[in-house]
Amino acid sequence: MTTVQFPEFGIYALPGHALTPKDIYHEVPRAEALGLGSVWIAERPNTKDIGVMSGIAAGLTRNMGIASGLVTNLTLRHPLTVAGYASTMMTVTDNRFALGIGRGVNPLSDATGTLRINLKVLEDYIDILRRLWRGETVSYDGVLGKMPKLSLGMKLDVPPPVIMGPLGPKTAYFAGRVCDGVVLNSLTSVRALREFIKHVRRGAEDAGRDPASIKIWTILMTACEVPEEVMLQTIIRRMNTYVLFPPSFNLTCEMNGWDVATSAEIRRKLAEIDGAPKAGAIGDEHTSRELSDLRKMKELYPAQWIREGCAVGSAAECLPCIQERFDAGADGILFHGTTPDHLAPLLEAWRKVRPAAFNNKKVNPGL
Repeated sequence: MTTVQFPEFGIYALPGHALTPKDIYHEVPRAEALGLGSVWIAERPNTKDIGVMSGIAAGLTRNMGIASGLVTNLTLRHPLTVAGYASTMMTVTDNRFALGIGRGVNPLSDATGTLRINLKVLEDYIDILRRLWRGETVSYDGVLGKMPKLSLGMKLDVPPPVIMGPLGPKTAYFAGRVCDGVVLNSLTSVRALREFIKHVRRGAEDAGRDPASIKIWTILMTACEVPEEVMLQTIIRRMNTYVLFPPSFNLTCEMNGWDVATSAEIRRKLAEIDGAPKAGAIGDEHTSRELSDLRKMKELYPAQWIREGCAVGSAAECLPCIQERFDAGADGILFHGTTPDHLAPLLEAWRKVRPAAFNNKKVNPGL
């Protein structure tokens, strides 16, 4: 049985829109064979149901940590449902599961007729989850509605750690005050990483918590020693999907010190290439996968953005991208865009310089 060699590394399974979600049957065993510490699974309502995919991952690995990364728009599900999902995952994985959550987006809340999510909603939701995991019977009357008598009928010895995906200083501070860890979004530069960590640690301090106990993960889109077409799909198309959402992408630019006006021009060019969004499209489904279009888009992105926000090139070129993020205070790096099949050269390079202290990290990414 393969043991975890790199608990400091995780990988996103099925990055982006999963055209073939059955690829998870290959990706998780391959990631485990490489010794990666955790697999993270983002949900999507059409082909990536979080419960189904988490269960598949649990059946495929006996060693890796598993994280929902992220459950968005929590109010689509009753707290009892999410508490039961997480407690089931903790039980079947021997406490290797972490519940990753995000703020979600208002358009999805409005389209589904569910409560828009703000920090008050999130805090109450998380509090209910933790009380249920402690074996309490919860009576609640607040922003989430009326819940006169909730109970899981059991107590977890180890509650699932809650990891949040903050987009800016306010949510980073909140996560430090309330959550067990954070996962910082794709394209987070080292400069932004340091700022995020300050806000997270300050939130923990103000809440009387140990700042060092909050786990800091940062996503790193990676294309190491891959053909051009793989780099274009891994990096450029993923960047295209982010630039399509101005509020979050503009915040990324501000945190990184990038020119927001440039992102607006890129968005305009991308709209010309993609045309009108297809009816019923979800997320990145309607943005082009054609290599000719991706080559055009690559020329529009400043080289600085790719250099500071991603790891691209040879293993020797990508290695410093990892080292500087750990030096800045990250506890873990979550590879995104790439698949395990393309990570071997980078892992071999990292093995030669890897600090021995990392051997003591746990595979549960929130503990």
